[in-house]
Amino acid sequence: MCGIIGCVAEEPVAALLLDGLVRVEYRGYDSAGMATISRGKLGVKKGVGRVKDIEEARKMSAMSGTVGMAHTRWATHGGVTNANAHPHASCKEQVAVIHNGIIENYIPLKKALIAKGHRFKSETDTEVISHIVEDEYKRTKNPLRATQAAVKKLKGQYAIVVMFQDRPDVMTGARKDAPLIVGVGKGKMFLASDVLAFIGHTDRTIFLDNYEVVQITKEEVKIIGPDGREVRRDPNQVAWELSDVTKSDYAHYTLKEINEQPKTIVAASVQDPYKVAEFARAIKRAKSLFITASGTSYHAGLLMKFRLSKEARIRADVVVAGELKEHTEFLGKGSVVVALSQSGETADVMEAVREAKKHGAKAYSIVNAAGSSLARESDVTLLLNCGPEVGVAATKSFTAQVVVANLVVDAVLGKKKPDRLEELSEAVADALKCDGQVQELVREYRDRPDFYFVARGYESPVAMEGALKLKELSYIHAEGMPASELKHGTLALIEKGTPVVFINPSGPNHAESLSNAEELSARGADVIGISDVRDQVYKHYIQIPKVSPKSTPIVEAIPLQLLAYRMSVAKRNDPDYPRNLAKSVTVK
Repeated sequence: MCGIIGCVAEEPVAALLLDGLVRVEYRGYDSAGMATISRGKLGVKKGVGRVKDIEEARKMSAMSGTVGMAHTRWATHGGVTNANAHPHASCKEQVAVIHNGIIENYIPLKKALIAKGHRFKSETDTEVISHIVEDEYKRTKNPLRATQAAVKKLKGQYAIVVMFQDRPDVMTGARKDAPLIVGVGKGKMFLASDVLAFIGHTDRTIFLDNYEVVQITKEEVKIIGPDGREVRRDPNQVAWELSDVTKSDYAHYTLKEINEQPKTIVAASVQDPYKVAEFARAIKRAKSLFITASGTSYHAGLLMKFRLSKEARIRADVVVAGELKEHTEFLGKGSVVVALSQSGETADVMEAVREAKKHGAKAYSIVNAAGSSLARESDVTLLLNCGPEVGVAATKSFTAQVVVANLVVDAVLGKKKPDRLEELSEAVADALKCDGQVQELVREYRDRPDFYFVARGYESPVAMEGALKLKELSYIHAEGMPASELKHGTLALIEKGTPVVFINPSGPNHAESLSNAEELSARGADVIGISDVRDQVYKHYIQIPKVSPKSTPIVEAIPLQLLAYRMSVAKRNDPDYPRNLAKSVTVK
């Protein structure tokens, strides 16, 4: 959840670290801090709030030193305070640590350290790491061996970066179930939780595997595996360009990413046909098929299930990633698990995939991040190709997932003729023109405490996605559900003026859904119709272009994303950084 970046260079690193910190702030943004070593002394600056808002940010940029680390936090253990912000130094400030993850056994470790005379300044689980490394460093006098010995005592998830006051030439790191990436530059080396942190300086990367420990200098990378042997791994070149992570002329990343979708759905359709065919063969041959994901990706998985069931007559169980372990009795040799994720680092998704593979299942994934843990642990991976998604709420990654999932299902069905993606791209561009209507809806309903999103059949997951987006960005209570469930409790909550977004494209469910809309209207609801067909029951009507049924969720998602975004702005929220949420949920 947290964003981390460290660097060893020939030049002062503070400005470079601050820039990288801003780029990974979507991973956590309740506090931030930086540490550098200058003239043999460790200096630490940190504060509460967004990087741009905290007073210490100005002081950070002036820090000297050619080795340093920076961190932006999403709180897990301990409140949002200056003391709990990272980096955390050891007692004598010989060692400093930043960390992403959760140390599950930190309480007994902390008690043991206190008994030995260690003094703690924070409530965090992270601080125990600095004290353990300090003890091990006193014993070994070797940064790499000290880090390796320390992490063997940790239980839980972690990506850590460590600096040593008397060794300003080196930095160490380690990972387990949380991403840590080496950036290989000229005269500078990086450790970071995300490629975006250093992409302006190098596009050459080494993705660390679980239980590996790394040491970097300004010119060298040394990786040690869990067996104590050195690991040789050549850098990979990442394809994302620096320009991809700017806001361009948009007020927020979220709005930019919503408006990128006419292009990103086309990019998502560019796939290796052999990989798509292999993906499809695995699904057809599977003795049991599970689709697993979290959040928005779960809704994309539901859409994939609908098509496999209705069109291919293949049964698939869609299970929230955090619950797949409850279904392991149905996983074994011959089982296939399809995992969907934007980041490829979601802790629940990774645990689900590892558990499935442990039982003999094959793992296939649809993911945005090429070098992510999920991509590397999958038997076959299809990439979304939609570029970095900085806004915490998934937008373009959702529609890209639908496009890629459709390609796979089409291959399962034996479809040879490719879709005309240019027409779908134009339809998405047309759907974006509803922004003015959406802003009118926001002016009318911004003070309503509840919203409901309703649909039938294939559109039901889109209703759930619309509700999720509104909750994430506007903090309004929202529910998404199949229209058939209205009579089972929800109608009791409908009163005069309750806004109900009804997703109802033309097709076999259209007339039946209109009857449900009439029921809602009769009880006082303001029905907001999203359809390619107008009807008098809709108090408000947003027209979407007519496209093929399988692609309809893509154009339906656009007004729902805009509604959530515009509502967030009207309520003076920050749509890029909604409260209490982070982009990549790397803790369980």
